[in-house]
Amino acid sequence: MIYTREYLESLRINKEETLEFKQAVHNIGNKVFANEKITLAQEQFVCGLIERLRDENNKIAYDIQDLKSCQNYRFRNRYLLYFNDLNGYKPVIDFNGEISKNRKLKDVTFLEEEYQKWSRIILTKKNGYKTINYIAQETHQQVKDIELHCQNLMIGANRKEYLKKSLTLHGKYIFLLVNEFFQELGENQIIIELNNKKILIDSFSYVHILFRHFAEGIKEHQLSKSYHFDQNIGFKTIPNLLLKAVLGFKSIAESEDFDNQNINFIYNQKEYAIWFKQFTKYEKDKGKIDYLRVQTFYPIEQQKELEKIKNWMKVESETGFTYRIKNAT
Repeated sequence: MIYTREYLESLRINKEETLEFKQAVHNIGNKVFANEKITLAQEQFVCGLIERLRDENNKIAYDIQDLKSCQNYRFRNRYLLYFNDLNGYKPVIDFNGEISKNRKLKDVTFLEEEYQKWSRIILTKKNGYKTINYIAQETHQQVKDIELHCQNLMIGANRKEYLKKSLTLHGKYIFLLVNEFFQELGENQIIIELNNKKILIDSFSYVHILFRHFAEGIKEHQLSKSYHFDQNIGFKTIPNLLLKAVLGFKSIAESEDFDNQNINFIYNQKEYAIWFKQFTKYEKDKGKIDYLRVQTFYPIEQQKELEKIKNWMKVESETGFTYRIKNAT
């Protein structure tokens, strides 16, 4: 059986350990102990359970760092525990209660090692059209922004280094999120036809949106950005929401006047914008293909932008999105 993220999530939210749940844990767990390759979603599902296992003396049965198939889980778990306090100064709670000083030291050291390794990896990956390249480009740009931010506010070297470390580790976390989504999709992009144009949603779109418009708490250098707070906009499935928004727009008659630049819509009583940019891609056996690639997606919060669209006509769709249409009568 193929254990997809959607299926595993359905097992996880079921409070009772069903036969299906036990079979999934058994089958994926066996692959972990055999050091076999599993998907990122499967890793997230089973490795946390393995880490909770106890032996007959009520001691932790397995050290997660020894399980090769659980290393992406280990990074994501430790990053989420410490992302607001990478030095481990504050109390940290996990499934066993408050984490001990010895365990915190081990975790903090691990994250420092990951920072150094990931920094070396992305240093030579700034050119290209793969997820790792987009991560490297965004990280490089934002590290430059941090340098300028610290210079302007006369922030000291230690704090500046901390901000750079925080941003870089955030980039690795985004890398794994994006890879997991497209791994589950089975494709590396989503394409929608709209008015004889090809709309492209790919890892560039996803990486850019997560870097620029999520996790406000660790991005003090991005003072002018707006951030997503609506829990109905799940950061793990952003491309699905973008697809739904574009398909909803395509379903209304007014989409025939699409300006190839942006789509404005209302969702859960909040104004949003999706922006597109011309992008040419060379594909094997297909040659040159022109796209309108999703460049960014954000909640509209700046008053100037809200004033601009407030009198635009509202057009409802069957997808739950209400679209803002300029100069419609």
